[in-house]
Amino acid sequence: MRMRKSAVSAALAAAGTLSMLATAAPAQADSIPDSLCGGVIDVDYCLWYNSNQKGGWTATYENISNWDNYGGYPVIFSNGGEGTNGVGTHVKNNAASYANSHDSKTGVSYFNSNYAGASDVAPPRDKGNLVNTYNNNASFRWR
Repeated sequence: MRMRKSAVSAALAAAGTLSMLATAAPAQADSIPDSLCGGVIDVDYCLWYNSNQKGGWTATYENISNWDNYGGYPVIFSNGGEGTNGVGTHVKNNAASYANSHDSKTGVSYFNSNYAGASDVAPPRDKGNLVNTYNNNASFRWR
């Protein structure tokens, strides 16, 4: 009889666990796929030459006070597999869209160098087209 009670208790416990799993809410899909921003997730702010994350792209995990003078050189758009428009073009004043793959930091693209002027704010895990700095982006900073 004792063995029978244990088996019944185990079966009830298993059924309870299965019913909890069946009613759990489904995981939400992330709007930033793993392949975006060069496949590096949770650390990068990315800019694209074209709207809707197309064309040449660049990524940074650091503040950039002037896209035309980063370590003494201008930053250029690379081929990220989303089209070749803009590849080799300077990032400064040529970006149309962005993605922020960071989990907790907000990224800000600025119209002027040294983090000044109009800006576009990208909350964590957000992507879109630049509005205030569309083709007029000169610097970037994490907030």
